[in-house]
Amino acid sequence: MSPPAAIQHEEKAGEEVDFYTSVENNVKCPTIPDLQGANGLPYYWGALNKYQADILLLGQPDGTFLLRNSSQEGCAFAVTFRRRGRTRHARVQYRGQHFSFHWGSFHSPSIRHLLEHYNDPRSCTFFEPLLSIPLNRNNPLSLQELCRATVNAVMPYEGIGQLPIPRAMKEYLWEYHYTETVPATEEQHW
Repeated sequence: MSPPAAIQHEEKAGEEVDFYTSVENNVKCPTIPDLQGANGLPYYWGALNKYQADILLLGQPDGTFLLRNSSQEGCAFAVTFRRRGRTRHARVQYRGQHFSFHWGSFHSPSIRHLLEHYNDPRSCTFFEPLLSIPLNRNNPLSLQELCRATVNAVMPYEGIGQLPIPRAMKEYLWEYHYTETVPATEEQHW
């Protein structure tokens, strides 16, 4: 089961800020599962939207892919890839402390291992992505993105408000987060 999210509120200087807390089995989880692992991948492009990804993959051969942040609530990452002469997008789901594609039966504890599983054309079905040619980013991730991943790896989301850092940095850390709607059966536990 994915980490459900509960909206909490924090008041600072008269303003109310909404932020999300991820919890699974009463254990606080990082804001974005395996963000630090993703940051270490040369084909992770970070905050790249699907239209920008389409342009980058235009004319590339089948099997070319990149990893980026998902704009879809409930998914931290998305893969954009070329398959059968077209550019396609697939959201990466996080359920039960494992990553997967919604149609696939393969689950992995890390984003890297999930993507490596789909790099062999013999193991990919007609509907699965073929991820054999990574499109590496041409610029390093920003210092802010690297710092976010480090904070994310060691601190639950609700702890950001307690950090002795400027308010602008806290807002940056709160800005991108992994959220998922809490199913009705789980809402009863809150």
